Amino acid sequence: MIGGAALVAFLTVNYLIVPAVSSHLQVRSEYRENLQALERFQLVVEGKRRYEKKFADAEQLFTELQQQLLPGEKVAVAAADLQAMLHKAAGEAGVTIVSESIHSPKKAEGFTQVSVELSLNSDLKKLRDFIYKIESSRKLLTVPKLSLNAAYPRVGAELQVTVVVSGYTSAQEEKG
Repeated sequence: MIGGAALVAFLTVNYLIVPAVSSHLQVRSEYRENLQALERFQLVVEGKRRYEKKFADAEQLFTELQQQLLPGEKVAVAAADLQAMLHKAAGEAGVTIVSESIHSPKKAEGFTQVSVELSLNSDLKKLRDFIYKIESSRKLLTVPKLSLNAAYPRVGAELQVTVVVSGYTSAQEEKG
């Protein structure tokens, strides 16, 4: 009887309990490995989302910057658009344009710089308003040159002004 009970206990331990414990330990080990793999994949997915957001932000910034460039497929169209903007700003500020000329386009860090030189008659307040309109334009405009000549410096006196205003376009220079 005792031998039979020992045999049943031995068989139970060898064929039921030991495999169950071994299987349980193996499942627990695989679970830990799979959990670690899942955590690594979640970090990869989170990193992907972060880079997708950075890419979307960069795309939006690029679109905003593209809108600040002068439009047109050709430099001549961009120059004409710049002239129209300057005439409008001069009219709104009360500045008189005496003469104007378009400078040769120049390459500037991946863009083409289009410049217009204006000779103006204006008093100081109107000139300030004109420059402000240029600076607050929706387009990226710069004033690389501004020179004043006052024959009789007094308040409200007319000034002879030479100003160069530059805008930027992605259009290529025409070969001619």
